[in-house]
Amino acid sequence: MPDEPVPVPVIAVASGKGGVGKTTVAVNVSLALQAQGRKVGLVDADIYGPDVPRMMGLRRREDASHVTLFARKGAARTRLEVIERHGIQLASTAFLMGENQGLSVQAGIAQLIVQRLIFDAAWKDRDYLVVDLPPGTADVQQFVFALRSRPLLVLMVVTPQVIAHQDGRRLIAALKGRPNASIGGIENMSGQICPACGQTTDLFPPAPPDESIWAVVPKLASIPFSFQAAQDADQGRPVLVTGSVPEQVAAYELIAKNVQAMVGSIPGPDTPPVSEGLG
Repeated sequence: MPDEPVPVPVIAVASGKGGVGKTTVAVNVSLALQAQGRKVGLVDADIYGPDVPRMMGLRRREDASHVTLFARKGAARTRLEVIERHGIQLASTAFLMGENQGLSVQAGIAQLIVQRLIFDAAWKDRDYLVVDLPPGTADVQQFVFALRSRPLLVLMVVTPQVIAHQDGRRLIAALKGRPNASIGGIENMSGQICPACGQTTDLFPPAPPDESIWAVVPKLASIPFSFQAAQDADQGRPVLVTGSVPEQVAAYELIAKNVQAMVGSIPGPDTPPVSEGLG
């Protein structure tokens, strides 16, 4: 793996279940950090549903005939392509295959692909590496959580409903004992903003306090749902680019400030690691 003079902190955007808006959060937190003067790389590690590029206005319609997993050092295309969009550097399996193609691989291969996205992409200088994870606690997540030579901040995305919190607690449990790591929570779809009157109404009943993740991790911000922002995201226009929903923009700006403070307070590893993940 390429050596870094100073390991870039990893901000892993995670969720216990799908459908909570994790990728939307990853995209807009990256853009909010960039707007605050930080250099950001964004890894789309949800290899089975790589939606980051489309949310950033990038699509590959042409099908791929193969995907390269190994490459000899110095050979052509040893490093994966990185594309810059809205000031963010992006690496994604969506750049390796057509948007209607699926990727069905075993656990070891999935980890290898994510390893290449993180370490073998043609990154330039970065202050943070935001990694959009698949939902749950499977192999890709465990690989990223095992990157022990660099600070790790896990942003746990939940909706208010109890099921999202229950599954989030499972993921939090999987992180216990991880050195030089911290966890913060983001409540997404905290309510719906009325496009006519601007009032916010609840979308979900809140999780009971004794079953909520807020008993064990700090809440960094609540993000209301907006039909306009969702429609724009489907068309490749993130809310941090359009500025169309001030309530969401303010929430992401707050998250970016909290993220920088939390990463700065994560201690370094006690001992240098022998290896990282599969390397």
